[in-house]
Amino acid sequence: MIYPSGIPKVAFTDQPRPNNYGGKPVQVLVLLVAVNNDQKAPNNTSSTADARTIPARHADLTKALILALSVCYRASLRSREEYDRHIIGRFHHPCVLPGRRDINQFVDIINSCQRVFVDEVQLEDNIAKNQALKENLFMMVVCIELRIPLFLVGKPGSSKSLAKTIVADAMQGNSARSELFKQLKRAQMVSFQCSPLATAEGIVGTFRQCARYQQDKDLDRFASIVVLDEVGLAEDSPRMPLKTLHSLLEDGYQGLEETGQDTKVNKVAFIGISNWALDPAKMNRGILVQREVPDTKELVESAECMMVIQTVHQLVS
Repeated sequence: MIYPSGIPKVAFTDQPRPNNYGGKPVQVLVLLVAVNNDQKAPNNTSSTADARTIPARHADLTKALILALSVCYRASLRSREEYDRHIIGRFHHPCVLPGRRDINQFVDIINSCQRVFVDEVQLEDNIAKNQALKENLFMMVVCIELRIPLFLVGKPGSSKSLAKTIVADAMQGNSARSELFKQLKRAQMVSFQCSPLATAEGIVGTFRQCARYQQDKDLDRFASIVVLDEVGLAEDSPRMPLKTLHSLLEDGYQGLEETGQDTKVNKVAFIGISNWALDPAKMNRGILVQREVPDTKELVESAECMMVIQTVHQLVS
């Protein structure tokens, strides 16, 4: 695969992953990074090799590790500066950051990769490419590509549903408008609107429908996604329908085994969208993105982006 600048070539892997994604980030995104880099590296691995070539040789490995940590841990934190400061000091030879070693460089690597994805999608003229949208879009693409359950938690207006709509439009496989997204899976989303009246049968039925969509498909090029909108509302149901998520997120829908289909079709992607945090027993079965109320810096960036858009429109007209 050919990736634009900013995305390490070893950032994605479809190898088997543990169910508890929050605890083992390396296995999630970079399980075979070291092997891939060893295969690309020159045969001369003696201790007399020029040490100055090592940072360049392992640049993709280092970036992939940073992105893996950002996906599995950083995205779930409300305050990230302390985490960034702690992690930046843990990168040592040969996985070192070129140039300065500070928080800004660490964050720039994450932001640059997220920016690549948002720059490859088509947005309406009145949509600002703010940090919330970039992170939500990036996390959705990664989790859909790897079929990792994703919980997206944030206040209303934090671009959760917007990112879902953009991803559904962009991930069209070979029919995608972007060359980058042509190399990713085609995504088919099936939404279920949660409420206090939601039932476990309705949620299981949505997983069943998605599993059937994956029948007779090339699972390396296609993924169906269960989207639970307003999933937090279902926690108020006396029927406790979200209990069924425990097995569905770990093992997938098991009702198709009798048809003789490959059990891989049972495992579908999952996105749960909520305005507030759920029971940890559910969120620990996937990756969590937690968006707080935007701070002053984010608001200024959004305003500046909208001003640029308005200025361009005035010049064009």
